[in-house]
Order: sequence, then structure tokens, then C-alpha cells
Amino acid sequence: MVQKRERTFGNRTQQVVQDLGIAIVTREYKSDAAFPIESEICVKYGASRSIVREAIKVLNAKGLLNARPRKGTSVRPEKDWNLLDPDILEWMLKRRFSLSLLKDFTRARLAIEPTAAAEAARTASEQQIEHIGQMLERMRQAAKGVGEPLESDINFHLSILEASNNPFFYNMSPMIETALQFSIRYTNRQLKQSFASVEEHEVIFNAIATRDQEKAATETRGLLLRALDLMV
Repeated sequence: MVQKRERTFGNRTQQVVQDLGIAIVTREYKSDAAFPIESEICVKYGASRSIVREAIKVLNAKGLLNARPRKGTSVRPEKDWNLLDPDILEWMLKRRFSLSLLKDFTRARLAIEPTAAAEAARTASEQQIEHIGQMLERMRQAAKGVGEPLESDINFHLSILEASNNPFFYNMSPMIETALQFSIRYTNRQLKQSFASVEEHEVIFNAIATRDQEKAATETRGLLLRALDLMV
């Protein structure tokens, strides 16, 4: 469930990707200005050319940079950035808290999670339903001070995406996990509580466990709409 995302490149490259990515997202480097050349980046970050080249390739793949042979490297306009990439979403949410972005994310969840809950009610195995129940129990224990409330809440939502048995829904888990870390903190703060309502999540679990597709979707939609109402 909640875990650090695996990388396919080394730690030093990862650090340069992180540093450059944050610099781009925070507009230290802008799309209407020249991007530093390779040697300048090497000096600034104390990295070898091979590491910098790999980092540029990664950021190019993420949609932040446009790197073309013999034409140099430039920052792409923000509209071209891949917000489904959890790294970019995290950097954007960290650069300056954006309630507008959080609302857009919640509206995207409204298009995904009610249907995923209905699909979980329809297709989940008994083992998958049991797993959702275990995540709910962790939420209940966290509310009593045993365990981490945020992690247990996120894991509950991710377990439903997995139980939908739809690979498109589940492959959105890294993006949803990243944004939930900001969304849940915000809504809990608005409610002046440190954990989400276990009862509201239990209603969703019971609907899935009893194979009530319509109720699973309706209750999930209601939970998200209530969260959206708090984003003021």
C-alpha cells in the first residue's frame, strides 16, 4: 500500500532530478528564459555529465523539459506538464499550497473512485474485501491512537482501487496516494480533527462487502463531495 516509489535510476541521479524538478516547478527556471547548459548544471549540483544527462532525460519524459539534440533544452509550459506523474504533483503541491489544484484533484477523484468502489462491489474477491476491512480496522485503531491516521486512511482508498480489478484505476494509485497526503491533511484540519470519520468509510466498506454496487458508488461520491465542500 503506501510505500516509497521505486526508481529505475541511481540515488545521485534521483537527487538531481528532484532538485531540478523543484527548481522548474517553483519557476526558478522559466519557459521564457534560457535553461542552464549541461556544464552549468554539473557545477551547480556537483554531478557528473552522465548523471546530469540522465536527469534531463527523466525530466523530459515527465513533460517538464524539452530536450532536443543541437537545439538545447528548454522548460515546457505548465499546461504540458504530466500531472498524473506523482513527482510533479507532489512538487506542485509543495511549491505553494494551491486550493484550486486540490479542488481539481478532488473532482478527478469524483470521476474515478465512485466507479472503482462499484466495481469493487461487483468483482472483488473475498480476500480483497477482507483486505479492505483490514484497512478500515487500521483506521479505527488509528483513531484510538494506535497507528498512523493518514497512512491508514490512504491505504483504505488504495485498497478499493486495487479491489476494483481494473488496471487503469489501480495504475492511478501513485498519483492518488500523493495527492491524498495533502487533501486528507487539509480536510481534517478544516474539521479540526486528526483523523477521518471511520463511520463514513465503514458505510462504503459495508456496501462493497454486501455487493451493493449502487450504494458503494453513492457513498463514495458523498464522501468526496463533503470533502470538496470543505475546500473553501
